[in-house]
Amino acid sequence: MATQPFVLILLSAAQRLRLSDGTEITTGFWAEELVTPWLMLRKAGWWLRIATPGGVPPPVDTESLGSAALGGDHGKAAYLCDTVRQITELHTPADLDALMSKDLDALIGVFIPGGNGPLMDLCQAPAVNRLLRYCLATAKPIATLCHGTAALLATCDGKERSPFCGQRVACFSAAEESATSLAGRWPYTLEDRLRQEGFLISVGAPWQSHVAMDSLILSGQNPASGATLTHAFMQRLTSTPTHKGRAHEY
Repeated sequence: MATQPFVLILLSAAQRLRLSDGTEITTGFWAEELVTPWLMLRKAGWWLRIATPGGVPPPVDTESLGSAALGGDHGKAAYLCDTVRQITELHTPADLDALMSKDLDALIGVFIPGGNGPLMDLCQAPAVNRLLRYCLATAKPIATLCHGTAALLATCDGKERSPFCGQRVACFSAAEESATSLAGRWPYTLEDRLRQEGFLISVGAPWQSHVAMDSLILSGQNPASGATLTHAFMQRLTSTPTHKGRAHEY
């Protein structure tokens, strides 16, 4: 029986962020950056699967569930906590390495939320490199959000430039990074790293929705960009020769 066509949500499995001064802090995916596309894609009827490198359950960044990071909005914090708990696939994600050897014909697109975790693992995982190159070869849409854009660095092996080189992309900006509690301690500045690798960086006003759309990649700058990015991603999905199915949990 053929596998139901699905959208892959690729999440970081990193639990620690190693800072430039050598210290480490807990990390994970940013709740809002998963919840927004997850709910919008499900409501629109797309089938979804979650995967991480090694199939390790992805940790949520606890800071992203606190009202302090949400402008003091306690209601939104409670909503995000409740929704993350309801996404049961977070406990049993697919192993990206294993997924790369099967089920790829049913893959119709990849969405990569952020949080600081991708700065540690998605940026260098060989399976991420293979996945993104497969999407390029088969015209599968790719969307990256905030620090999720770090996944594109996995396609840069040092010997030759990424096949995505020259694409216009957005990411959590250097200005935004410098306005956080980690200012001066980030392991690297994603905006600068992407620019060094030949990507064309598209930056909007800090903390405001900003989305870059190029021929191969759709990307959003920050959590505020999630809804606009997801809309653009769904439009790109409908332009590919795939089939929608009602929402389903694997």
